[in-house]
Amino acid sequence: MRKTDGGTAEETAKDPYRLASLHRGLQVLDCFATRPSWSLSELCAHLGESKATIFRVLHTLEPFGYLTKDAATGRYALGLRLHALGASAMRQEQLRWQSLAPLQDLAQSTGETVHVGILHDGVVVTVQIVEGTHALRMHGTVGKRGPAHASALGKVLLAHLPEAELDAVIARHGLPRFTPHTLTTAEALRAALRRVRETGFAPDEEEQEIGLRCLAAPITDHAGRPSAALGISAPAARLDAARAAAVLPELRATALRISRMLGSPVTAAA
Repeated sequence: MRKTDGGTAEETAKDPYRLASLHRGLQVLDCFATRPSWSLSELCAHLGESKATIFRVLHTLEPFGYLTKDAATGRYALGLRLHALGASAMRQEQLRWQSLAPLQDLAQSTGETVHVGILHDGVVVTVQIVEGTHALRMHGTVGKRGPAHASALGKVLLAHLPEAELDAVIARHGLPRFTPHTLTTAEALRAALRRVRETGFAPDEEEQEIGLRCLAAPITDHAGRPSAALGISAPAARLDAARAAAVLPELRATALRISRMLGSPVTAAA
């Protein structure tokens, strides 16, 4: 059986959690890393699979835009969908590493944990984090996922979604309660998002976890669109109203700094 980066077919069969059909699809896509185009027969020979099996894989991937077929030659090449996914991955990597130095500066000056997140499939995903210097501080990890409606990062990102997309997020994930302060109705959430657009920042008033507060501001991309958010988190007793007002200008300045590093046309006045 042919060995690929995903393992042999025998190894796949021994793993009860691995989807054989998806495994074959990924093996097919991996082939295009070594050659720009393949015919059906070439893929079958290379992977050691039957024509019927590989044809079904190609027939599934093509309508989604992952592969494109040349009508004249019958050969397959990578589709634009993969280019779009690759570009998205590159933007996330750029955001992750461009934001690191500004986050380190902000964490050092405030002593608090700071983090950058994006909205993915309706939830907030942390792409970079620098922990604060206090013994009592928020802990987190890159890749952590959290509910958008109950976080400062999430509210910044939700506030700038088109109405139809916001409706879809609410319909898909709902508005579950985590604490007595969580916004659990669409009306309350929409009112909070209006305030975010008016003020340019979002608070988390112990909405996801009692004893934890957060402030967040938008990071804009090369087109000036809010595509990520920068947050600062601390124990509620340490991030009271007075401290929040004191750190907010530095939070905004850091978000602006990261935005400029990403090629955003934002200005200090904005």
